[in-house]
Amino acid sequence: MKRNRKKKIKAILPIFVLILMVISFIGGHFTAQNDTRKAQVKLESSTKASSSVIIGKAQQSIMVPTIYINGSGGDIRPSQHIIDGMFPNKATAPETGLTILVDISRNNKLTVSGKISSTDKNPIVQFATVKGTDDGELYSKALKVAMDYLVSTYHITKINMVGYSSGATGGLYYILDYGNESDAPKVQEFISLDGEYNKEKNLEAGETLQDVLTYGPILKTSMYQYIEDRYTKIDPNTKFYLMEGNWSLEKQTDEAIPWLIHFQSTTY
Repeated sequence: MKRNRKKKIKAILPIFVLILMVISFIGGHFTAQNDTRKAQVKLESSTKASSSVIIGKAQQSIMVPTIYINGSGGDIRPSQHIIDGMFPNKATAPETGLTILVDISRNNKLTVSGKISSTDKNPIVQFATVKGTDDGELYSKALKVAMDYLVSTYHITKINMVGYSSGATGGLYYILDYGNESDAPKVQEFISLDGEYNKEKNLEAGETLQDVLTYGPILKTSMYQYIEDRYTKIDPNTKFYLMEGNWSLEKQTDEAIPWLIHFQSTTY
């Protein structure tokens, strides 16, 4: 009887060991599979996280808005007219991404309409002061509000500026006042259209435009002096374009302002 039991035990033991091996293998397989899944989840999470950072950085570095700074009237009509003139074909004309109004008569109250698409690398932004002014310092402070909004909302690091008339004055004042701040977007290009840099002063008796371009103006207003005292703060990598219309070569004006008060900024 005992021998028979031993024989049965001997017969069952290999089967039992085999079952244990199978269970162990299956358990190990599922454990390995589970570990692999966990590793994959971690890897995917890590990849997604790093991708979002890369995408974020790409958006910050690729998006370079062009801000159109309107003149002393206070509204956005002049820049819209310029944009329409640049892109007469409405089908191919770019959309204005944002309109930023900073009301200088209400403690620089900010009003923003529109939005910038995340895929738009060179969005158009229109800027105006609501209340009309030709004061460069008021423009400068209002532009700082607009730039802070663009940086905090869209994380931009670079920008182009187009200033019309007093808007060009304000744009230059902004560059002088805030352009070197660590959190300010770098101004890549600055285009001045009919910019005013000596408060609408004409030539003195016997003075020529060439004299002004070579030696500077005889009469220097506080506006000119403000720029002259600070122009070394301008980033040498910023490209400047001074543009006027050739309405009258004899009178040296484009009918809006004398060339004198615009081109003399090249003497700084």
